[in-house]
Amino acid sequence: MAWADCDAAGKVFYPNFYVWFDRATEKLFRSVQLPLAELRRQFQIVGMPLLESRAEYRNACLHGAELQLESRVESWSGRTFTVQHRVTHADGRPALRGWEKRVFVVEDAARPAGVRAVVAPEEVIARLGGLRENKE
Repeated sequence: MAWADCDAAGKVFYPNFYVWFDRATEKLFRSVQLPLAELRRQFQIVGMPLLESRAEYRNACLHGAELQLESRVESWSGRTFTVQHRVTHADGRPALRGWEKRVFVVEDAARPAGVRAVVAPEEVIARLGGLRENKE
């Protein structure tokens, strides 16, 4: 763990975990050859805004600690999907778990924000694994 990631007490400053989660989600999609540019090209998806995020902390992460972050799509439900992140210490102790609820959006000039949520394409779900719940 780098000093810049930590607070004055030498613990990881909690907002940094959310930055890492965001980067891990981007990396997860790139790992299955679906970076944002490809999502746009194939499916007209221009983003995947965050709707909700949370974390449960287990064991403190201190300056100098070696951590591992693993991410996966936990569920697909209607227009939303949830990415779960698990951070563990090098010795296997859980550090924390985090979740991000996201939605895919496409451009829509008729909407106030200029975008609208869409259901995840089946190909995206297949590449990332998992089954869609029967909700809309």
